[in-house]
Amino acid sequence: MSSARRAALFGVLLLAAVLRIAGLGWGLRHPPHPDEAAFVDNVALMIRNGDLDHRYYQYPGLFFYMLYPLVFLLPHDPPGPSTYLAARTLVAAFGVAACALVDTLGRKAAGPRAGLLAALLLAVSPVAVETAHMVRPDVVLQAFTIVALLALLRVGPRLGGDALSGLALGLAAAVKFTAAFLVPSYLARRIVVAGPRVRGVLLAGAVALGVFVLASPYAVLHVGDFVGGVRAQVGYHYQERGLATVSYGRMLLFYLETWRKALGLPAALLCIVGLVPALRSGRVGVPLLLLPATAMAVLATSDVKHDRFLLPALSVGFLLAGMGAEQLAGSRRGAFALIAGVAAAFPLLSSLDYARGVTSPSTRDRALDAVIANASRGGLVVSSVERLGLDPFRVDVLELDGLGRSQRAQIQEAELVVSTDKDDPEAVAGLEKLLQADPVNPWNGPTITVWRVPASVRPVRRRLRLEPRWLSASENPAELPQAVDGDVDTWWRTEGVQRPGDWLQVTLPEPARLDRIELDVDGNGRMAARELKLLVSADGREFVESATRPGRPALDDQRVEGKTHSQVLLLASPVGARAFRLVLTRPGAHRWGVAELRVDTRASE
Repeated sequence: MSSARRAALFGVLLLAAVLRIAGLGWGLRHPPHPDEAAFVDNVALMIRNGDLDHRYYQYPGLFFYMLYPLVFLLPHDPPGPSTYLAARTLVAAFGVAACALVDTLGRKAAGPRAGLLAALLLAVSPVAVETAHMVRPDVVLQAFTIVALLALLRVGPRLGGDALSGLALGLAAAVKFTAAFLVPSYLARRIVVAGPRVRGVLLAGAVALGVFVLASPYAVLHVGDFVGGVRAQVGYHYQERGLATVSYGRMLLFYLETWRKALGLPAALLCIVGLVPALRSGRVGVPLLLLPATAMAVLATSDVKHDRFLLPALSVGFLLAGMGAEQLAGSRRGAFALIAGVAAAFPLLSSLDYARGVTSPSTRDRALDAVIANASRGGLVVSSVERLGLDPFRVDVLELDGLGRSQRAQIQEAELVVSTDKDDPEAVAGLEKLLQADPVNPWNGPTITVWRVPASVRPVRRRLRLEPRWLSASENPAELPQAVDGDVDTWWRTEGVQRPGDWLQVTLPEPARLDRIELDVDGNGRMAARELKLLVSADGREFVESATRPGRPALDDQRVEGKTHSQVLLLASPVGARAFRLVLTRPGAHRWGVAELRVDTRASE
C-alpha cells in the first residue's frame, strides 16, 4: 500500500471516528431507550448474579459478552450514564473498524480505489453514523458481515476457506440472527468455484454451529427459553398490530429508499453502474450481490421497518458504488476523485446535520432544565414527553401518552405541565408558558413546551370532613374509623388478601359534587389497591360507574422524601352523589388497606 493511499485511508477512518464520537452522549441525562437498556441492563444482571446467562433470549449472547468488561468496570447497579457512554463507544469503534474492513474487501474484490471510496461512503453514511450512536448490535453485525464476505473470497479448492467462512458465519450469527442472510452468499460462492462442494458446506456448517454455541452458550443451556425468545423476536416482526397491512412492494420501496438515504443519490446511482463490473466478475460479484438481495427480500415480508436492519447488507452497496466510480472514471485519476467527492458530499452533509442535532442541547435537555428550575419539591409534573429524566426523589412525575381535553383534570392537578406539538392545544389552554424549546433539526428532539398551572385554572375544592359513621365496607367494619382519624399510622384493612369485589363506601348525609378522592397508604405500598373503579349513587341505593383518571403516578414511582404515598382518583368531571363506593377489580397478594381517606368536592360554579 502506497504512503498516499495509507494517508487517505487514515483520513477516512479519522472522519468516521469524528462523526461517530460527536454527540455520542446524547440523551444520557434521561432514562435510556428501552432498546439500549435491554442489552446494558441484562449485562449488569449477569454481573450481579455472577454468571454468563444473558437472559434476553430474543438475541444471541455474543454482543452481551462484548459489553461485559465495560459494564463490569463502570457503575452498573444500576448502570449509569458513563456505562451507557462506554457501551456506545464500543459500538462506534466497530463502526470505524467496519470502514477499514470494507476498504480491504473492496481492494481485494474490485481494486484499491473502489475499496477506498467504499470506506469513505460508509464513514459518512447517515444510516451508519446514526446507528453507531446507540447500543444496538447492528453495527457490530456489519463488521462481522464484512469479515464473512472477506472469508468468502478464500473459498476455493481447499477446505480452509470453508472453515474460515464457518467461523465468520458463526460469530456473526452469535451477534444477531439476521446473519443468516449471509448463507445464500456462501452457498453461491461454494457452487461457482472449484473445490470440495459437499464437504466444504458440511465443514462450514459444522464450524458455524460450533462457534455459535461457544459464543452464545445459553442458546443450548437454556434451549427452551432461547427458542421462546426467537419466537418472540419473529413474532414482533409478523404480529397483528391492528393497522393496515403494508404491501410487499411498498416495503421493498422503503428499503430502496434506505439504500438512497444511506449512500446519497449520486452514490446510489453509482451502485447501478457498479452492477456491470460486479456481474462481469461472476464468481466474486454474484455471491456478494446475493447478500443485499436476500436481506431486502426477507425484510420486506414484515411490516416492521427500520433503516438499521439493512445496514450490514449495505456494505455491498458501498462497494458497488466504488465499482461504479471505477467503471465511469476508468484510468483517469482526476475523474475518479471528482466522482468520489460528489458521491461522498451528499451523505456527508446529512451526517453533519445529524451531528449538529445530537451535539446541540436537545429540546428534552432544555425542557428538563426548565422543570428543575421551576418545580417545587414534591410538586406534580404532568408530562407527555417519554422518559424526560426528572428526579423522582424531588418531584412526582405523571407521564401520559398524550394530552387532550380528557386529561384536563390531571393537568389542573399539576404544578407544571410538559407538552409537545402533538398535544391538543385545548388541553393546555390558560396555562402560563415558561419555555418553548424548538429543535435545531429533526434529530434534536420534538418541540417541547413547559407550562406553569396558574391558580386561576385550578378547580376550587372543599375538603370533606368524613365521619366514621358514614363509612361502610365489604369487611372489617371495626377498623373503619381508623381510615378517617387523621393519623396515617392507623389503618382500615380487609381481613384477607385483595379480591375483586372488595369495597369501601362513603354515604354522605346530603349530596355533594365529588371531584377528587385520595387513598393515603403512607409508606406501605403493599396494601394499596391493585386496581379500583368508582361507583357513585344519587340516592345511596343504585350505583353506576364513574370515569376517573389517576392524579398521581403509580406507587412504585412515588419516591419524594417526606411525602406520603397515596392513590389519587380524579373524576373526569365533578359528579353529584350522595354515596360512592370504591371497588377492587383485580386480586392482590396482600390485604387492601387505607391509612387515610380524603374526599374533595367541587365548589358550585
